[in-house]
Amino acid sequence: MQKPIISVIVAIYNAQKTLPRLIDSLKAQTMTGFEVLLIDDGSTDASGSICDEVSESDDRFKVFHKPNEGIGATRQFGIEHAQGEYSIHADADDWVEPDYLEKLYNKAMETGADMVICDFLIENGNKTTYRKEQPVAFDTKSVINSLLCKLNDGPCNKLLKRSVYLKNDIRYLPGYNFGEDQLFNLQFVLSGASVSYLPLALYHCDVATYSASASRGFSLEKIQYQEKFISSLRDLLPDEYMTGIDNKHLDVVYLAIMTKAFTREQFKEKYSFLARVRWKEYVNKVFTIKLIIWTSLNVSYNLALFMSRIKKLVRKIRK
Repeated sequence: MQKPIISVIVAIYNAQKTLPRLIDSLKAQTMTGFEVLLIDDGSTDASGSICDEVSESDDRFKVFHKPNEGIGATRQFGIEHAQGEYSIHADADDWVEPDYLEKLYNKAMETGADMVICDFLIENGNKTTYRKEQPVAFDTKSVINSLLCKLNDGPCNKLLKRSVYLKNDIRYLPGYNFGEDQLFNLQFVLSGASVSYLPLALYHCDVATYSASASRGFSLEKIQYQEKFISSLRDLLPDEYMTGIDNKHLDVVYLAIMTKAFTREQFKEKYSFLARVRWKEYVNKVFTIKLIIWTSLNVSYNLALFMSRIKKLVRKIRK
């Protein structure tokens, strides 16, 4: 087989119900000259067998079976085995448009960009929502700020030139269970990579399937994963991005309030420094959530807890 133009990396764990849909959509691509790396991350269902079957009938599909390590390590495994000039990821819960690879590749050729970002569709049962993914501008600083505050973290709508991350030794950091995709994307852009945008929704993100399979509960461990991610952002990015990181840190604050993860004293000790955040720049939350976070940091933690319970009750009644 000739060296592929694009490597599609698919991390798979217990996805027997949705994996055939993704495989069918990749088989239907209008573009030729691509490979699909199906990486079975220690699945205990029929996912591995599904991968083996498709690889036997279609040599574009390559299968790897490995012990379970998690999504970041599995994506990195795919990167290390990819052969294409470009790479992109696709999640086993989702599916893609027939011209997914062709349109992204044509945009890369047209612009010479190292990263091409496209829009995508959020599929939630019978409801489809269009997600626009255009950076505010295309210089490095604007793209990084967009990744921090506006754009989706995931890699499935981002075609990357493989030589950029090989040359700069950009990798998925080991031991991360939260934010691993965003850390990779930020490293990529910080390396000086050029970015372009394709205003087409070519990817379908099935949040209904994900929500049904993912744990709905929160725990102190999940907050610790997010704190580790925020700490890595502070280590990775220059000081000029600290306001954006502080704003992102407020997501963790809200989770801590909602789950009552800390006592009032622990909360004050841990998060009081965030009271200085520029609230007008905090664009990710609706007003009521911003008000609850502001109250917790500037007025009363116990009052914020009460407000969060009221908000949760109102949301339950509306449902």
